[in-house]
Amino acid sequence: TVLSPYVAHGCVSARRFYADLVSEALEPHPGHAKPPTSLVGQLYFREMAYLQGLALGPDYGSQARNPICLDVPWRDDPSALAAWAEGRTGFPFIDACMRQLRQTGWIHHLARHAVACFLTRGDLWISWEAGAAVFDDLLLDYDWALNTFNWLGLAGVAPWSPPYFRVYSPTPDPRNSALNLRDANGDFVRRFVPELKDFPAEYIYAPWTCPLPRQRAANCLIGRDYPAPVVDHARVSKANRDAFKAALDARKAQRAQTAKRGAAPP
Repeated sequence: TVLSPYVAHGCVSARRFYADLVSEALEPHPGHAKPPTSLVGQLYFREMAYLQGLALGPDYGSQARNPICLDVPWRDDPSALAAWAEGRTGFPFIDACMRQLRQTGWIHHLARHAVACFLTRGDLWISWEAGAAVFDDLLLDYDWALNTFNWLGLAGVAPWSPPYFRVYSPTPDPRNSALNLRDANGDFVRRFVPELKDFPAEYIYAPWTCPLPRQRAANCLIGRDYPAPVVDHARVSKANRDAFKAALDARKAQRAQTAKRGAAPP
């Protein structure tokens, strides 16, 4: 709806949003989608985020102090974090999303899914806290509770997170993408990553696979005019899944040990 900045800053109340949504859309069209996937479901998630933020206070935004957050040994890589934040990862879709965010202050919610997954469990293995801080700086619709809620979920560290092994591809296939990408020509990429504006469409999402003569014809050499990928997605994604499973196993063992101590006779 692109109404999120207006809701975030109180220009439109959540109650008004809900009331108008019901009267203008839901009642006239009874076959609409149902929560949680519907727009009403997104308003419910908003309330859930606010309740959690209220219950946990400042600890909600901290892995170390948030009791519902999985403890993951993320790596510290300022160079990789900067490449992500500035749209220089070498993955055009990810870079286009981050450049759009930097230029306009807004990106689609599925674009937020893609870049958050890429930064955390998908590829770069950098803490969600670092990503949340970047969104804090750049989003027009920034809301502390919602931002924290979404980063916890997309990083895989919350009880409501999707399975950790489900990772968005940073080179989405427009014919069959979990991100609902319908842009075979790559117009979105061409707009926000102008280095690739003349690139062949079949290579627009993975330009490093383009033959060198065609790179020259497009006036864009990968590694010179546009970055080569900062990671090998297939390799790091596998390593990250293994590391994430190890973090889950460690939590399971810790809980079992705590339960065992609690059940021991005095």
